[in-house]
Amino acid sequence: MAEVLVATKLAEAVLSQVVERIAELLIHEAASLRGVGNDVENLQNELKYMKSFLKDADRKQEQDERVRLWITEVRDVASEIEDSIEIYISKVCSSYIKLFHLRKLRTKLSTINDKLRSIREKTQTYQIQFGSGDEGTNSLRNLIRSYPDDEEDDIIMLKDTIAALKSQLMALENRRCVVSVVGMGGLGKTTLAKKVYNDADVKKHFDCCAWVFLSQQYVMKEVLSEILIQVGFQSDHPNRRNFERQKYTKESLEERKSKREFLNGLNDHELICLMKNELEEKRYLIVLDDIWNIDDWYRVQNAFPIGKLGSKVMFTTRIETIASSADPLSPPIRPPLLTPSESWKLLKQKAIPRETLGEHGVPFELEKIGKTMAEKCGGLPLAIIVLGGFLRTKISSVDEWVKVLQDVKTRMINKMKSMQQYRVEDILELSFQDLPYYLKPCFLYLGRFPEDSEIAKGRLIRLWIAEGFIPTVGKEEDGGRLIEDIAEQYLEELIDRCRVQVSKKDNTGRGVKTFRLHDLMRDFCISKAKEKLFLEIVQSSGTNQIATTARSRRIVIHMNHDLDGQTPWVGQVHSNLRSLFCSVPILSLKKENFLLLRVLELDFQYRDGACKLPSGIGNLIHLRHLKVCASGDIILPKSIGNLLLLQTLDLLDVGEVMLPSTMSRLRQLRHLLLPSYYSRHGRAMGALFGNDSLKKIVTLKGIKAKHLIRDNEVLPLSNIRVLEIEDFPSDKEVTLVLNSLSFHSRLSLQSLGMRFLDGEFPNLELLSHCHVLSKLSLDGQLSQENLRFLPKSLTKFDVSWCSCDQDKIAVLEKLPNLRILQWFGDYRNDEYKLVFSDGGFPKLEILGLESFYGFVEWEVEEGAMPNLKKLDMVFVPQLRMIPEGLKHVTTLRELNVSRMPKKFEERLRASEGEDFYKVSHIPSVSISNTYG
Repeated sequence: MAEVLVATKLAEAVLSQVVERIAELLIHEAASLRGVGNDVENLQNELKYMKSFLKDADRKQEQDERVRLWITEVRDVASEIEDSIEIYISKVCSSYIKLFHLRKLRTKLSTINDKLRSIREKTQTYQIQFGSGDEGTNSLRNLIRSYPDDEEDDIIMLKDTIAALKSQLMALENRRCVVSVVGMGGLGKTTLAKKVYNDADVKKHFDCCAWVFLSQQYVMKEVLSEILIQVGFQSDHPNRRNFERQKYTKESLEERKSKREFLNGLNDHELICLMKNELEEKRYLIVLDDIWNIDDWYRVQNAFPIGKLGSKVMFTTRIETIASSADPLSPPIRPPLLTPSESWKLLKQKAIPRETLGEHGVPFELEKIGKTMAEKCGGLPLAIIVLGGFLRTKISSVDEWVKVLQDVKTRMINKMKSMQQYRVEDILELSFQDLPYYLKPCFLYLGRFPEDSEIAKGRLIRLWIAEGFIPTVGKEEDGGRLIEDIAEQYLEELIDRCRVQVSKKDNTGRGVKTFRLHDLMRDFCISKAKEKLFLEIVQSSGTNQIATTARSRRIVIHMNHDLDGQTPWVGQVHSNLRSLFCSVPILSLKKENFLLLRVLELDFQYRDGACKLPSGIGNLIHLRHLKVCASGDIILPKSIGNLLLLQTLDLLDVGEVMLPSTMSRLRQLRHLLLPSYYSRHGRAMGALFGNDSLKKIVTLKGIKAKHLIRDNEVLPLSNIRVLEIEDFPSDKEVTLVLNSLSFHSRLSLQSLGMRFLDGEFPNLELLSHCHVLSKLSLDGQLSQENLRFLPKSLTKFDVSWCSCDQDKIAVLEKLPNLRILQWFGDYRNDEYKLVFSDGGFPKLEILGLESFYGFVEWEVEEGAMPNLKKLDMVFVPQLRMIPEGLKHVTTLRELNVSRMPKKFEERLRASEGEDFYKVSHIPSVSISNTYG
């Protein structure tokens, strides 16, 4: 059943993308498709029709091999349509014999139409039905269905988490409180809830308790009836409000059956009224286990009165917004992942029966291997429990444990398929099924990133867009949101569903900067993606040639770090490869296999000297995303100007790059990221881009000011959000660039960086009109007056090579939303003092001061920086001591002192240092590289 659902979701995603892509081609390639436009539109309509069947198949979940085969055929023919059209466009663009290719396309489309007709006929011939049963989902969910009294004996529970949950549940609040336990599948939410639900103190605190499990297709009547039975409802007196409470555990089956028969005769409204009457004068605790949708709560919330002081409803859920939407006043409880020592303790309990341990405990060899395996489970309790059950029969053989250790990382999911209870795969499969069809490919795509890597939000969004996962047609043209906004919404949905783990917040503190994918989630993504020919990971070996037989449309080739990086890659790939991520040299890009590439990422980190990209890259006319990494320099060929659909050119991670004059032809660019050093080859003078080259640009990093200016005017940047400009030659250019920002640009610009090292920045008054600007980086001298123009929306300010004084601090500390201040390079030789006043920097969380020469005395008044969490001080050679007022900054968690005089370090030394009492409350104090 699970395979049917996954195949259905992926097929629906493929169809949606192909339908969008065909619409895009019909708009942008109308001239190329002249003569077959009607045929293409007919195929598009046919796919829309089939998509409606796919939704039906997904909704009704019929377990039928015929459905599975039908779905596979639909998915394959949809991809064939897209491939055929794009191949035709590629051929026409590089050939003068258009008529010949047009005839070939017509023949191909006719063949595809026959296939579609055949697929449609099969629904009648073989009586393929999309039944209404939901047995498949229920069979999966029954494996993890919870009951309040099936508590595990050997479970690892953190005392602090239990205490926090008990505290919330037993608080006496005069309102309807909802307490939520939130986290990813397998984290132990239900186990934690059961532990507290069955706690003696909790049971005494409430007059009545009930625990119900919510399926994704739950029936409201059944849920309400079950609660009523558990709280002691008396069927012989259904309207009584005062009655003698009976214990649910002491009720006979006959009594419960009688109650159910009575309740089944009521409609939903009558049940809600009955439950309100039943609970109104009680202090109740009702647990709704595994709630998946906030609408499920909205449907039943009226059945829960305020009740007696302290009544509570408790959720367990994987979705963050359910918790915040149901009760914004109750902070959710998030069970943490287990530490390595806790993981080993749990694994030992599950893998080795107590009676077999003996007096010496676990043998040393097994303990060493077991601890390693426990760490591979990433702290996920359910994964450890499943692994422990698998190891339970292998305690007598170290060799068998070693073999499991070798397999656990890459084959753990497959190893667990033989288990019938609490399988990791079941949890992951179930959460995958719950994703909307449009999130399916987005989630599986995360498997392409290296293990344990921090995934940057911006890069992922650019890749999703290039792959065609995000709908594009008609959105921006109709004045709607940018494509990047829709992609970010998709990522937020995955985070909200606990599919990924946030690593770092952005400078605003609200958005995401980077995130991680749990190892088990990544293994699942890779396994499922390979099975569906969606994505495949290839690990290179030490052979002379890296041969692959990958059949997926997306391939990632990771190089073994023991190689020298000179081993060329040759191999068989999908005939219409769409994405290639490669960290080994590519001999040529002229092969037919690369003709339809949309995404290409190359890594030359292990090669010496300048690398010239193959000129054949210009043949990849469907390329949307090109990223190159190199420890040395890169030369882009002139043929890159043929990539008229290129949206992202990411050269941020190269030494230096030579850009051709043909860059001006790239009019679909949305994201251009250049290194600190780049030069041009071709025409020596003139702007790098044409007048309308950057109209769609959203992110522009590393660009030189002179390349933004043409004929004494700045190129239009109407969609710009991130802009970093290097090397302003004069005041005139700074003013010209700021003046060029249109009204729309000022309202969309979120991040701005400008480098002006030839004197002091001119008037920056226009910055005050950038009302959503949150990040600002300025390299150069700034006057106090210019600092007054910083917008109130600013959350991060990086300033370099600028003198500091008390007047400037007095301006900055009044910024209401500033969270991060990094100041580098004040080379004033005269001595000065700084005072951070009471109430100053109200939201500052990170402060970094580096290379402050004349800074000798620092006063921090009580009440200053009330939210400071991290303080970095690097090479402030004349500062005499840490400020007295720092002892009042109780929020400070981290102090890093580097390249400071030894006498400064001695004053901070624990117990004997004169200033130790000022920093003794800080959990982490780091001092390094002292001198003198």
